[in-house]
Amino acid sequence: MWSPTGQACGTSNPAPMGATSRPPNRLCTVMSSMAEGRGAMAGSPSRTPPTLTDAQWYADWQSQAHSVHFDSRAGLDSRNLVRNYECLNDIRILSERILPSQPLNLLEVGCATGEFCRYLRIRYPHIAYCGLDISQTAIDRARQKYPQGRFFVSSPDLSLAESLKQWGVHPLPELVYSKDVVHHQTQPFEFLAEMLHCATDAVILRLRTRDVGPTELDPEKSCQYHYHGWMPYIVMNVDEVLSCIQREVPQGEIVLYRHYTVLGGRVNRFLPKDCYLPETKTAETALGVFLNTKQPGRVTVANRQEPEPRYTLDYRIRYFTTTLLRRS
Repeated sequence: MWSPTGQACGTSNPAPMGATSRPPNRLCTVMSSMAEGRGAMAGSPSRTPPTLTDAQWYADWQSQAHSVHFDSRAGLDSRNLVRNYECLNDIRILSERILPSQPLNLLEVGCATGEFCRYLRIRYPHIAYCGLDISQTAIDRARQKYPQGRFFVSSPDLSLAESLKQWGVHPLPELVYSKDVVHHQTQPFEFLAEMLHCATDAVILRLRTRDVGPTELDPEKSCQYHYHGWMPYIVMNVDEVLSCIQREVPQGEIVLYRHYTVLGGRVNRFLPKDCYLPETKTAETALGVFLNTKQPGRVTVANRQEPEPRYTLDYRIRYFTTTLLRRS
């Protein structure tokens, strides 16, 4: 199912330039009680409770504008959809590790309108896919486009395990995938820990990190304005993320690729002031945690800037023409 040596099946690529391997930090050995809902984990930053309930923070995901915004990839044909996804580090981690024909079950947490399901059908048709999202409008759109797919609505008030049980989904898929979801949680470390215990083989995520400075866990101070409302946008300290993983699954192998970019001041984000500074080293970060590995405890960290998708010429001409017509 997974390449146990940490390289894609059939390749012999070395670790990327800038990668480091280091033993896990074992300073904190107390297991977190997060998965049982007993509060913040030991050794994590203290959490300031939000002034809104979790359900209120997520209410704006039900907006029709949300399903429209996250359906932008639907306009890409198969060739360009593949090019779009495969410039991203989380998909690079997936492609480096997955074996080409071994069947497996994949759960996507935060599936939006189902375009990742379409990508998997193109590139990895042997994967059995299931998607969860808290947005009813997004799930409705996914079901409309791909009626043979398995898409289910989850609730922010339920644990991941409870949501899976509610819909009769296999509680322990081999792979859990979640793209750009962790940093929108009011309790991102608890959410991360829950996903780590929901997979038998691997968890692959895309989140937002900072190298310098602690995680600001108060969504009143770290948030984003979307769809006429505010939602959490938590930039997690990368060492705190690694410590969380090593505490929850000390046998896991960790691969982390950072795409450095200043997160503050873009796309209606209201973030701590230091997230507007390059020296804070904020990043769009891809993370793979492999539980079925021959290298338990290994941590590989690399800086990998993500290129822009190289779309086909016909698509670029069509996009350019459409843009001109809209402006005229």
